[in-house]
Amino acid sequence: IMNGRSQTGLVGCAWVDDYIENRIKKHELTRADKEADRIRHVDTCNANTGPIFLAYRDNPDARAIIDGWATMKKPEYDFVAEDGIRHTVWVMDSDMEIGMLVQAFQSTENFYIADGHHRAASAVKVGLKRREQYPDYNGSEEFNFFLAVLFDCNELEIMDYNRVIKDLN
Repeated sequence: IMNGRSQTGLVGCAWVDDYIENRIKKHELTRADKEADRIRHVDTCNANTGPIFLAYRDNPDARAIIDGWATMKKPEYDFVAEDGIRHTVWVMDSDMEIGMLVQAFQSTENFYIADGHHRAASAVKVGLKRREQYPDYNGSEEFNFFLAVLFDCNELEIMDYNRVIKDLN
């Protein structure tokens, strides 16, 4: 919750092939130098340390499951960070609800990168590198996925991201 406005994200893993096959839509180009830095980071840590924020079109079934869980369950964490933003975290550990969410998202054709184009591209490139290193992979290995948070597009607020030139030297 920031400035009285809340949005709820669903944390999970996105599949590398959804990115490659353009089911995860991009709207900006990435720079090779920024990718190289993030590739090195993901490769060295063998982990995706920053999530990719993905938006999805209106999905009333998913919204009902997520809202129902948050209403019925006690949060695992609930705190206000130093920047004044309140974070509340619920752990969805019910196979039934998880299965219902998977089913709810079956009809979702695309997800859209809201934030994290460089992180996503880098995670995918490391995943492809691991596939080359382990040619007998079966698709269930962790390197076939990257950390993502899904947000309902109706909750998103697009904020300006302007770069200002201070000195033309």
